[in-house]
Amino acid sequence: MKIKTPTLVPIPLEFKIACATYDLHIPEILQLFIDHVSFYDSLSQKSDDLYRSATNTLLNYSISIRRETSTSFLKQREPILKYIREVIRIATTPAQTHTKKRKMCVPIVKKIYQMMDRTITRDTTLILDEGITLQLKMDFCLLCELHNCTPEEYLEHFMSQISLPKTHANLGLKRVVENQAMGFFYKSLNINKAKPSISAHRYLQVQFIDRIQELHLWLFIIRSYEKRVEKYEELYDQYYYQLLDAHKKQNDLKKQPNT
Repeated sequence: MKIKTPTLVPIPLEFKIACATYDLHIPEILQLFIDHVSFYDSLSQKSDDLYRSATNTLLNYSISIRRETSTSFLKQREPILKYIREVIRIATTPAQTHTKKRKMCVPIVKKIYQMMDRTITRDTTLILDEGITLQLKMDFCLLCELHNCTPEEYLEHFMSQISLPKTHANLGLKRVVENQAMGFFYKSLNINKAKPSISAHRYLQVQFIDRIQELHLWLFIIRSYEKRVEKYEELYDQYYYQLLDAHKKQNDLKKQPNT
């Protein structure tokens, strides 16, 4: 297995803030996203779970940029098309759960993966900024090759879509905005193990909840989306740096020798 030279993909501040707000590890969220991108779900539009949200995040981006078709499948075009048709057949089979169908498709997807001429995902270990190491899974690689998009590009897009201030602003204005990446983020909260909160963090959390409830009320008469986003950003930014400061102080205390 080859390892890429560090790509140093920047991690957006809003993504860091969202993860810190819910006590989530950034590497775990990114790996979870990669793990739930599904070739089966790219050919079946009926599920409504983490796989659907992760896969649609990639598909919607691929459609929006309208990139030229990859050449990764040309050499084995006919047998690959045969396997793709088999995945579609399984996807349209009634009386089977999506979990069962995904399992049925694994050996077929593996054959496609082995047949294609990978040009974008030859390296399956990805190193990002801040020392984050991620493992690219088979389905994720397949969609990268199929849509001619690099893993870094897909992850940058995913992270760029995560914004708690924008989500609050839209909800307050009752604006319906499709955001599959944000949907994945919220769904992941149900299965992700939060980091243990230190007492200082818990105190800040209680303060933050009080302040954001006050802000919700204050913004009730404000109909400007931009103004709402600005005010939520101010609050979340302040909270994020308070969390960082509390974490630093906790670490400093641990380093002090016992007296």
